[in-house]
Amino acid sequence: MNLKIFKGFERFEDHYPTEAVKYVLANKEEAIPELLEILDHTLNDVENLSKDENYLVHFPAIYILAYFQEKKAYESIIKIASLPDEQLFDLLGDTVTEDFKNILASVCDGNIEPIKRIIENSALDEYVRTEALESLLILLNHGVVSREQLVFYFKELFNGKLEVDDWGLLDTLPRCCSLIHPEGLSDEVEKTVADGMVMEIFADLVFMNHQLERPVIEVLNELKGNKEFSFISEEDVLSLESWVGGISSEADDADEYPFDEDDENEMEGEQLMRSFLNEYKGNEISLNVPFKRESFVGRNDPCPCGSGKKYKKCCLENV
Repeated sequence: MNLKIFKGFERFEDHYPTEAVKYVLANKEEAIPELLEILDHTLNDVENLSKDENYLVHFPAIYILAYFQEKKAYESIIKIASLPDEQLFDLLGDTVTEDFKNILASVCDGNIEPIKRIIENSALDEYVRTEALESLLILLNHGVVSREQLVFYFKELFNGKLEVDDWGLLDTLPRCCSLIHPEGLSDEVEKTVADGMVMEIFADLVFMNHQLERPVIEVLNELKGNKEFSFISEEDVLSLESWVGGISSEADDADEYPFDEDDENEMEGEQLMRSFLNEYKGNEISLNVPFKRESFVGRNDPCPCGSGKKYKKCCLENV
């Protein structure tokens, strides 16, 4: 790469390029070509760079491009979403489950067809597909799509565009319906529960019925106030300094996904929930096997209580 602003910071480890980031934020037009070059370079050598723990310059590049709402980055972000699971998580870590929906929505420039293709592609990572689904709610909040468009599309997903064993997406879809107001979608949600496609704990019919009793505009205004469903902000860019670099990305070789293990109790609670849900579905597994993604409540999944928060920031604390 022929870098100028981020020269010498391709592998910055503990020395986050704070001044370079501030310069980029103040000089958008000058910086965009270099940020795009970083993104292209990362994808062109992703097999090697995803394994390089010290290669971190793609993080500020991706977040800043999303903050700038740079549509030229969209194709590359879609390519990242389509990477094999291991490369995807090695490259982005928790960004996949925390901010990927916000990044997608920020750079799509109103073109939601690639997002739909991610949602409907069962070969892609379940987390990425869920984030793509939730990115549509961000676009609703910013007036890029209408509620009517989402109701029509969600009906399509319920009625054949998702496979019957698409647990991750089908578990998330009812929540999305409730968050945009389930009017016109409640029959589909109830049918998926009745047909055994979605567990009632995930569909949360109590929350759905509560939302049905409220005016549509009230529910939509509440969604607008939810910071989880917003474009990438300058605050998001600046917050990278607190977690990019200085934290080892090493994961147990037996683990399929490199989650942060900041709280051992969280992982124990998650394993207990996984055991319960698999037993409920007639597919009980031992807690002694390596942690892998199954049809269970993950730390970054929506909390089944219907609060709208991620499980790790809500009911997992009480497990």
